[in-house]
Parts: sequence; structure tokens; C-alpha cells
Amino acid sequence: MLIRSGIESSSQRDQQDWVAMSPLWTARYDYQAQGDDELSLRVGQIVYVLSTDSSISGDEGWWTGKIGDRVGIFPSNFVTNEDPAVLKVQPVEIQFHELELKEVIGVGGFSKVHRAYLNGEEVAVKASRQEEEFEVARQNVLQEAKLFWSLKHPNIVSLKGVCLDPKNLCLVMEFARGGSLNKILAGRKIPPNVLVDWAIQIARGMKYLHCEAPISVIHRDLKSSNGK
Repeated sequence: MLIRSGIESSSQRDQQDWVAMSPLWTARYDYQAQGDDELSLRVGQIVYVLSTDSSISGDEGWWTGKIGDRVGIFPSNFVTNEDPAVLKVQPVEIQFHELELKEVIGVGGFSKVHRAYLNGEEVAVKASRQEEEFEVARQNVLQEAKLFWSLKHPNIVSLKGVCLDPKNLCLVMEFARGGSLNKILAGRKIPPNVLVDWAIQIARGMKYLHCEAPISVIHRDLKSSNGK
């Protein structure tokens, strides 16, 4: 859950006023439900906001909403009531035949990640699982690509482009050759000065996401297996 606060900010009150005028909000980040009472969100999905009252959701910063026939709670900072300028950017479009897929290196709730090559360059390809109609899936992948495309920082893995092939919707990302941080830490003894340097790089990346990115991104799943 998000950190609780006993003080309602002016931005929270403004959001409540917006909900009163327009209950339809757009998910700007993916969110995987952690319990039966929560809603899973996909970028670009429309959420009908039923309540912004924390006494109903059970936690400050969480709202109650509806997607399709399902009602549940979700983090309010994962939705927006306007079309941010960042969503209007156009990432480079890559044709699927340009990609040479290799082994699977990761599996998530919504996707599978392959090591691959793009014009001789080693990349990571995040292939979306198409469990919904194509146009909805396409818009979700495109919106996610636009968000990634707007993130520019040396400590954040960059987006190379997006593939919108009807049978192969995927994001093409920079490949982190070193592998996940937890495997590196478990494999050998790392000198303290190197560990401190890595920690500083991670902190800089997180500061960028939280405070300096075009849209503030709350990671919510920072752990060594996600560090590269």
C-alpha cells in the first residue's frame, strides 16, 4: 500500500472535485492487483471512479472504482483525468521481422521478455500477452511505450521502439547485459565501494522517476531482482 498521511492535500481535494465533474479516469501505469479487493490496471484503460473516500477504500490514497463489471480499489496516483502531453509523443515503430528473438529471460503478469537482436544490436523484447481484443491491446502497448519513451535517464533502461504488429505487440528495450542484481550479489563477494556506487545509481534513478520525470512514476516494487 501507499504511505498513509493524516493530512488531505489541496491536490487530493482538487482530484475529488474533478471526480465529481468527470468520473471517467484513464490509467497511466500498469498495476497488478495484490488482493481480491483490488483492481488490476492497464495503461490507457478507462476506470469509472465510484468514490475517492478513504473510509470506503480502507487506505489513504486509494479510490474505489469499476472496470467492466468488476468493482475494486486502486491507487489514485495510477490514474489521470487529463491527457498528459507525454502521452502525445510518438516512439519509433519497429517491424517484427526486424527482430531476431532468442531465449526467454523473464515472465511477468502481462508479458514475456526475450533476449533479441535488432539490426545487430542486443535488445530485450517485452512481448504482450494478447488476452483481449486487438485494438484494446494495441492501445495499451502504445500508451506504455509512450510513457517509457518519455523517460530519459542514464540509470533507467531506455526504450528503443515499439512493435504494433497484430500478432506481435511488444516493446523493444535496452538490454541490461549484467543480469539481475540479486544474481550478481549471490554469485560473489562485492567490494563495499562498488556496492555504494550501485546504491547511488539506483537512488538517482528512483529520484528521477519520483521527482524529475515528465510524469511522476511510483515504482512500488523496488528489489534486487528488478535491478540491472
